[in-house]
Parts: sequence; C-alpha cells; structure tokens
Amino acid sequence: MSLQSGLIILGIIIALAAVAGYAGLNYFYKSIYLFDQSTDGPEKYGHDDVKEVIFTSEDGSTISAWIKPPEGDAPVILYFMGNFTSIGPSMFRLKPFLDEGLGLAALVYRGSSGKGGTPSEETFAADARALYDQLDSLMGQEIPPKQRLAHGYSLGTGIATRLASEREVAVLTLEAAYARFCDYFTNRYYGLPFCAIMTKERYDSIDRIADINTPLLMLHGERDAAVLIDSGKRLFDAASQPKEFKAYPDGDHVNLNKLGFVEDSLTFYQIHIPGNWVNE
Repeated sequence: MSLQSGLIILGIIIALAAVAGYAGLNYFYKSIYLFDQSTDGPEKYGHDDVKEVIFTSEDGSTISAWIKPPEGDAPVILYFMGNFTSIGPSMFRLKPFLDEGLGLAALVYRGSSGKGGTPSEETFAADARALYDQLDSLMGQEIPPKQRLAHGYSLGTGIATRLASEREVAVLTLEAAYARFCDYFTNRYYGLPFCAIMTKERYDSIDRIADINTPLLMLHGERDAAVLIDSGKRLFDAASQPKEFKAYPDGDHVNLNKLGFVEDSLTFYQIHIPGNWVNE
C-alpha cells in the first residue's frame, strides 16, 4: 500500500470516528433529561392554595408554573426541581415552607410533567428569567427583589445559580449542588472526562458563583452518591461571602427534608430576609 493510500484510509477512519462521536454525543444529550410525566395538579398534593398558571417565555413558548402568594411580607421561593421527577412530588419538600407563610413560584420544566417542548440548559434559563420577570403579574401583587429567593435542588441548582447571576434575589439556596453538571456524569461513568467533551448542558455554576453578591445557603448530604459532596464544596469555596454550608452526616440525595434542612433554611432566611414575617 502506498503512503498516499494509507493517508486516505487514515483520513476516512478519522472522519468516520468523528461522525460516530458527534452522533453519540447528540444521543447522549437527548438522554440527559428523564423527567416523570405525571400530570397531577396541585390539588392532588393537598394544596388548594397552590395553582398552576401559564406565562410566555422569552422565545414565545407557553410555560407553566405552580404558584402561591406569600402571607404578608414573607419571601417567595422561586423553585427549580431536580431530574427524574415531575413538579408534583416537589410539594412534599416545599410544604413546610408554605405552612410558614412563604410564597412559591415553581417552574414546570419543558418536557416534564406531561408538558411539551424540548428541555435544555438554555431553555430552562430563559424560562426562569421569564418567570422572574412576570412574577408580579402572576402573583397578582408586587414581590420586590428583596422578597425573592431562588432555591435549586440537584439539576435545578444550575438553573437557580444562573438566575441569581442574571437577576436580583435576596438569597440563593442550593440543595445537593454540583460545581458543574458534567461532574455528575464523570462520577456516574467511572471517571470518564465528561467535562472535557461536553459542549452544552454543562451548567457551569462554578464559573458564575463568584459574581453573585447575595447570601448563599448550601445544603448537602455526606452520603449523597448522586452528586458528591466534594463537588458541592468546590462550588461553595468559589462563592463570595456571606455564605453558609450545611453538611448532614446521614443525608443522601433525597432525604435532607427529614434531617433539619427546613429549619436550617428558615433560620438563614430570617437573618437575611428581614421583615414582619419573621415574628409572625
């Protein structure tokens, strides 16, 4: 075989490998979001005071959220859920906050909870901004920035962090947070360098966190096998003050609501979001 023929064959092999790699990566991106498609409404979860509302996102798409106005000047939680679920089960972890009079604006993700649309980091970011920007009209009352807090859980921590970098919030709460979402896949797939090959759906929170000048509360279980606590600590170390990290020795990825995270969160909010609601 001549050198020229060998180079042609090598070029063909490289091209085929590149095409296969590109196709494989696109398939991987489409497999990231595995939401539950349950369409149960708020009433299924015993919340007659929570309602589903519709609003228009930045690209003109129709998006929904579950909302509850606050009592008095209590803060409103802009909530961003995790993967592998629908919006309904989130109510179990949020109910104690609502019982304390806090308001809620929980984004229903595209492609989840029986909703149409294609989920992605960019569409979630746009939908979160639209929810924030239209919050007053959706609530039927003015909710000043000092009364708004962003709470992200797992996947949602990347959405909450980005929102806090683009809009003013009183507090940023990150539950089971990663430094980068690609860390999750590296941990899950035996150390493969996903952060080196993923060009989107990365949720690079660590690149945004230092520029967020708002009180930060991070909560993480030491036994969390899905999002390792070391990834969360890297994010925390990169953040500006004021900040607080709560580690729960018996905590895993889903049980912090049973280990005091509600009480710890409310204590933090009462310090950083003053108002009459604190003493009510």
